[in-house]
Amino acid sequence: MGSEIRISEKDSFGGLGRNGNGQKTPLKFSKKNKVRKWSRKKTILSILAVIFVLLGVFGYKIFGSLSKMFDKGFSIGSLLGDVEQLKGESAGRVNILLLGVGDKGHEGETLSDTVMVVSLDTKKKNVAMISIPRDMWVNIPGYGYAKINEAHADGEQKKPGSGPEKAKETVSQVLDIPIHYYARVDFSGFSKIIDSIGGIDINVEEDIYDPYYPDEGDGETIYQIEKGMHHMNGEEALKYARSRKTTSDFDRAKRQQQVLVAIKEKFLSTENVFNPQKILEVSNILGDHIKTDFQLGEVKRLYNLSKGISRENVINKVIDEKDTKLLVGAMSDGGASILKPTSGNYKEIREFVQNIFYESYIKEENAKISVLNGTSIQGLADRFSRSLEKSNYNVINTSSTEEYESRTVIYDLSNGSKSYTLDFLKKKLDAPVLTKSGDGSADIEIVLGNDYYEDTY
Repeated sequence: MGSEIRISEKDSFGGLGRNGNGQKTPLKFSKKNKVRKWSRKKTILSILAVIFVLLGVFGYKIFGSLSKMFDKGFSIGSLLGDVEQLKGESAGRVNILLLGVGDKGHEGETLSDTVMVVSLDTKKKNVAMISIPRDMWVNIPGYGYAKINEAHADGEQKKPGSGPEKAKETVSQVLDIPIHYYARVDFSGFSKIIDSIGGIDINVEEDIYDPYYPDEGDGETIYQIEKGMHHMNGEEALKYARSRKTTSDFDRAKRQQQVLVAIKEKFLSTENVFNPQKILEVSNILGDHIKTDFQLGEVKRLYNLSKGISRENVINKVIDEKDTKLLVGAMSDGGASILKPTSGNYKEIREFVQNIFYESYIKEENAKISVLNGTSIQGLADRFSRSLEKSNYNVINTSSTEEYESRTVIYDLSNGSKSYTLDFLKKKLDAPVLTKSGDGSADIEIVLGNDYYEDTY
């Protein structure tokens, strides 16, 4: 009696069959089985082919869109390659100038409606956002004194495309910090990006009623919103970020920072970052409405450095006349309303910015500081100590020296353990740092000399 081969459902695609005695035997495939196996392989290959074609189409379109965004374009090499360090990263801080301008054909389209420095601390992994009022009176290199929002326009007027560089140069000079990169967006791009990611959620801190918001023409319309949580589309977020007539430039700057943080969080959410169609849509908007001097590899590096930074690690500051009292309202010779430094120069503004950069380090070190007055000026040590305390320094006592000192000196009593605080004080006072032993009550001792009074008081 011949052996009968039984094929179980489990064995139907290959392997071993069983004969009549229950013994395993090699299974021979019929043409039907071979066709079925090839059909499955063909299906898998077809799916993979479609995926690669889609990736190719999307990649090509994304490549074409983004190439318009970068000042110098980018290559396939920059798409695949990595950048080891960004400009400024070796020093621990990358500074980016954000500029908001009007749409093409908009009145004053080259004036920068928004001027903001975003500074990434690559060591502490936090971000400082510093808004500069557009009416702040500054010296624009090569053009003289004007509102800071004119720096971009001056550059564009001289040579189209050079506005951002002139704005970078101006802001760098005013704040006394390097500006490593810029990104410029127009109103339409701002609104379209928000719409493309499904809107953003904003906690409106107070009611806003603005009957002077500019309409589509040359007139005005009413913009109002109530205090509380709101889900905003692009148009609503743009109005929220631009309204200023019934609040102030300073309040508006705070709202702009709030909106930028919300955009970052929403864009990096799973629903957007893993959606190819969404990425293509955003890429098209970026290419049409944003310009930057980043290279693509640098953008990838920036993303890797900043992707884990939460909202709690974002420091929001505005150079203003209400909270920081660094600016005061004035009139230009031509009768324009402007904002000038309260002190008459940029020194306090520069110190304010440096304090922001050092703030987390200073708080963490919490160095105990003793201030001594080595001059004949009554109350000098007390006044200087109050200025330090406003910047979160821990001043434990003030007193006077027995003899007058000609030169300001900083004494390190901590054996170098308070390096960031010492470094900042050295820059602030332009004074030498000397080492000496102490009794443990203070980490740093500052002796104010006559040079401090003559040069900075």
